[in-house]
Amino acid sequence: MDYSALAFNEILVRLEADSVAVVTINRAAERNSFSRGLVNELIRIFELVDKDDNIRVVILTADPTAPAFCAGADLSDGWKAPTLHNIQSATDHRDSGGRVAMAIYNCRKITISAVNGHAAGAGVTALQLPFDFRFVWSGAKITLPFVRRGVVLESLASLLLPRLIGLSRAKALLLTGATVQPDSPYMQGLYHDVLPTREEVFPASLIFAKELAANTSQVSIAYTKGLLHHPGKSIEETHLLESRALAETSKSRDAEELTRAFFERRRPNLTDTVSNNTSEWYPWWTVVDVKSRL
Repeated sequence: MDYSALAFNEILVRLEADSVAVVTINRAAERNSFSRGLVNELIRIFELVDKDDNIRVVILTADPTAPAFCAGADLSDGWKAPTLHNIQSATDHRDSGGRVAMAIYNCRKITISAVNGHAAGAGVTALQLPFDFRFVWSGAKITLPFVRRGVVLESLASLLLPRLIGLSRAKALLLTGATVQPDSPYMQGLYHDVLPTREEVFPASLIFAKELAANTSQVSIAYTKGLLHHPGKSIEETHLLESRALAETSKSRDAEELTRAFFERRRPNLTDTVSNNTSEWYPWWTVVDVKSRL
């Protein structure tokens, strides 16, 4: 796919060698804030990358000339209290950060967030939590200020944050709205790597991405993420799901090639793709349509 031909305004997209896509938030003048345009473009790019068999890893980062990785909601027009006036029922509402988070969370490729600046609100919830890996600058200020704005968390954060750092730490962050840094005990376990300077964040994530792209099976990644995101309702059901997924992947070309490459001490030549080499059984979970009428 020729991503350069796509008419994006809020993001930049480029393809690195080794099947890595880099998505850069391109809103430095607005502190890379979370706008409606950015929401739509992020959803579109992650849905495209999910279907592109040439992409194995996608990295999200931000224009480093801005002080923030993402300063949260775009308030360039001034603060406007949230309202549901234009919908028939509160149950019809779908928060924009949640739509972005779902597109990232459901992406079958490896996803990495390279947090090269301060982050607030959706810059944490939507643009970090649904990713598989997070790299961050040690000096970044991180805040989830929702209770200090009279609203609640969004972007699947009520599900993802406790899973990532535990319920106690999640409450310490969400019920206080405090500003912390990556070395805070409340953030323990969230980041894969913490880098001393902003400039080191993206290069470190790119090296990591290329190594994974070269040495992991695209289909195995999709099945593994599926098992983690959609386990069985009991230990027995999870056992059956894992057993089926193992049976499906163990007979694949990638499994044979990765084993041979390991013993021959060489880089593997991986050819299986999610488009052509997942079985009719996948996905095994019910996919729910959560789109609103808006």
